[in-house]
Amino acid sequence: MKVNMVALKKETKGFAEKEKAWQMKVEASSKEKEELEASLAQLAKENKWLIKHGFQQVVTYLLHSSEFNRALDDVYSKLLIHGRHQGYIAGYDACEVGTPKYKSSLFQPGAFEVFKDTVVKMECLTYPYVGEVSECYGKPLSVLQGLKPRGVNEAVCIEVLKSLSKKRPFSRDSKETCSKAGDGSKGSSLEASKAVGATGRKKMQ
Repeated sequence: MKVNMVALKKETKGFAEKEKAWQMKVEASSKEKEELEASLAQLAKENKWLIKHGFQQVVTYLLHSSEFNRALDDVYSKLLIHGRHQGYIAGYDACEVGTPKYKSSLFQPGAFEVFKDTVVKMECLTYPYVGEVSECYGKPLSVLQGLKPRGVNEAVCIEVLKSLSKKRPFSRDSKETCSKAGDGSKGSSLEASKAVGATGRKKMQ
């Protein structure tokens, strides 16, 4: 009888230890679940901010940065040189035939004020496409992927996006792989520039 009691106590102790171990596992699982739920909630919150506010902020910052405006200034300055050349030729031809300056279509005394007003309007522009992107939260990703602004030049966009994907290094890429991707992106950028140039020339003509 005494032996049985000792064995029973030993078995009871074993059960208690197993119960305690299981309880600790349950508590650990419960803590992991809470942490996972908190992570998912934070992810949903960040995703919502990215769609509703992030894209607008990125585009707004870019459009009002030297990074964007430096390239725009370069195009504008080249356009001015071209315009002066064309104006010089037209003015010279008008002088040769004795046409008064005020009779020329190029005579626009208020042009500079019109230009300044246009710059102000451009700086305050809002873009419907960015607003449409902000409304994509909660919708399938395919909606955002298929959303495009009106009048988009898809040929140029495809080339630029290809260029960006080649420039983007991955954690497992070697230096050699990244350098090769960089060489490839230059070609794509040049192709995109040619496409833009061709479009620009068509408009000028």
